[in-house]
Amino acid sequence: MIKDLTDRANTALDRARALAKQYGDACCATGHVIFGLTSDHLSVGNRIFHDINIYPEMFRDHLKKLPRQPTAGNSAGLHPLVVEAIKRSRKARQKLGGGRETTTDHLLVALLSLDKGTAYDCLKEFSVEPHEIQTEVIEALGFSFADCPDW
Repeated sequence: MIKDLTDRANTALDRARALAKQYGDACCATGHVIFGLTSDHLSVGNRIFHDINIYPEMFRDHLKKLPRQPTAGNSAGLHPLVVEAIKRSRKARQKLGGGRETTTDHLLVALLSLDKGTAYDCLKEFSVEPHEIQTEVIEALGFSFADCPDW
């Protein structure tokens, strides 16, 4: 459990770790995390992905087809890109409303800022531009892209 994440964000990471374990992956990568985040039915990101007919199961199923990543994770079993996304999500939280805890939507905005990783690969396979989804999430939260941190 990561202290400054909401319970729902931690639950999303738990789902991501469980999927990585189910697939026998060395660590929890960005593709596992986007599956966990889109599984949060109360998040803005879930609604936006549903609006374009992309569902958590699609990420889960596509990840199964990708080559396994040999990269070992940190002590929490997280891929370095996931660690980077968590750092960026804290910056997103500060710029997008503040508060004490990072939400699933902050984490999704940060994850979508990465131009590599299995989440990025999945979105490209689905013909989705990650930065367009990122902008939609930011706007749904009541902000503009200009409010987003410089990554």
